Amino acid sequence: MAADVVFLNGRVLTMDPAQPRASAVAVLGNRIVAVGDDATVRAEARTNTRVIDLGGRTLLPGLNDNHCHPMYYGFNLAKVDASPRSTPTLDTLLERYAEAAATRPAGSWIQGWGYDDTRLDVQRHPTRWDLDRVTPNHPAILTRTCGHMSVVNSVALRMAGITAETPDPPGGRIVRDEHGEPTGLLQEHAQDLVRRLIPPPTVEDIKQALVAAGERFLRMGITSVGEAGLRKPEELAAYQELRREGRLPVRVYLMMIIDETFDAMERLGVRTGFGDEWLRIGPAKLLQDGSGGGRTALMSYPYPDQPDNYGIAVYSQEYLDEAFRRAAAAGFQGAAHAIGDRAIDMVLTAFERALAAHPQADPRWRIEHCGLLRPDLLERMRRLNVIAVPQPSFVYYLGDSYIRNFTPEALSLAYPARTWFDMGIVAVGSSDAPVVPPDPWVNVRSAVTRLTQDGKEMGVVQAVTIDEALQMFTINGAYASFEERIKGSITPGKLADLIVVDRDPHDVAAEELHTIQNDMTMIDGRIVYER
Repeated sequence: MAADVVFLNGRVLTMDPAQPRASAVAVLGNRIVAVGDDATVRAEARTNTRVIDLGGRTLLPGLNDNHCHPMYYGFNLAKVDASPRSTPTLDTLLERYAEAAATRPAGSWIQGWGYDDTRLDVQRHPTRWDLDRVTPNHPAILTRTCGHMSVVNSVALRMAGITAETPDPPGGRIVRDEHGEPTGLLQEHAQDLVRRLIPPPTVEDIKQALVAAGERFLRMGITSVGEAGLRKPEELAAYQELRREGRLPVRVYLMMIIDETFDAMERLGVRTGFGDEWLRIGPAKLLQDGSGGGRTALMSYPYPDQPDNYGIAVYSQEYLDEAFRRAAAAGFQGAAHAIGDRAIDMVLTAFERALAAHPQADPRWRIEHCGLLRPDLLERMRRLNVIAVPQPSFVYYLGDSYIRNFTPEALSLAYPARTWFDMGIVAVGSSDAPVVPPDPWVNVRSAVTRLTQDGKEMGVVQAVTIDEALQMFTINGAYASFEERIKGSITPGKLADLIVVDRDPHDVAAEELHTIQNDMTMIDGRIVYER
């Protein structure tokens, strides 16, 4: 059988325990057809076969970022970059907004993303009055890196009708100063009071954002992603149109927020697994709390120096129970965003009740983030076979704020990958981009070292080996979407999603893993990126 592409003279890390290492791989069409030594695989080559000499470089399965937001990542590429790397000071942040205001007509929205109050020079959230200085004639919104809170200016507050008398909406908080005046900081669902005023993107806008994001993913070696929050018909339409046009850059597993779009799928009988290898319906999902860095994750104990702040519960237990009961009855995998231990407790209770009422043969329900655990919660996860979907690079990008917000004892079970592996709980790798950048090798470094940006250790007892970290971003990701039979390892018969990196990660010092470079990406048997 003639191969279309043959890789030779490499270090092949297959992620397949039946054949962990090889030196060569052959691809025919969109499938892997041979894995082995150079002599065996070279025999698959014919006159028209492209032979790629890896020169000792490393071949891996395409990486899987199992929880991210491709739409928002793509859209944010066109927004004001307020990340600490771009705007380390409040003055530089405001300069970016002033530059945007100078180029846009009065009354049009100015949007920015990525500030982190804990890494800003003023060590606080920006305020409406800060933004007012540079955007007096534009509605402006600035979203924190976690996505769970935003600062808006006075123009936006007036448009939304938010005053000192406006009550907090359910599942949200309007932050106020000592006089009761809104500061402009809106947490969780309070953001919706302003966001609903921003003109929604068209299907074509969404498609452009998805293509832009997908091209970035492919350059990094990411060939599969989990879209962590599909809400609107237009979003599903954009994905489907790109799939039909053959322009969907990466494979996508769609998480459906339990709202109107899920309601329609429930009525139609669409369920988890519907679709194909490029675009597949995934779990029914809810967000139950906020972020650990932003002090809105729902905890069973208060945050330091804030005795009345236990975080935010987005939904009641009764609401969670009913939503996931519906999901189980409709044949959906369940998934919930839960970071704080109290949120995880409530979600596990809802999962237990839903699956008791409507048992599934192989549920694989998921907790997205799954941040701050307790021993009793871990035991419940194991009993239910719940999958943990953390973001190891949170340790790097957000860990210093976690160290300020939580005790060392709490952090010893924060995103506890070592414990998950030891207990047999499947842990899956992801980035939550654009919350943090999707660079997979920063993610792997974080899983192995548990080091923050400032070089501090965050729950170092939860570090994993390099092989376990790679497993999180390959075969475990495929398992979380019921696709381990078709991707996630370099195995004959599986999809030809492969990447070439410049070094074997086993030969790289743990602190230097983020310097690994992706040299080539193949998806569906086609080479789509070469460095």
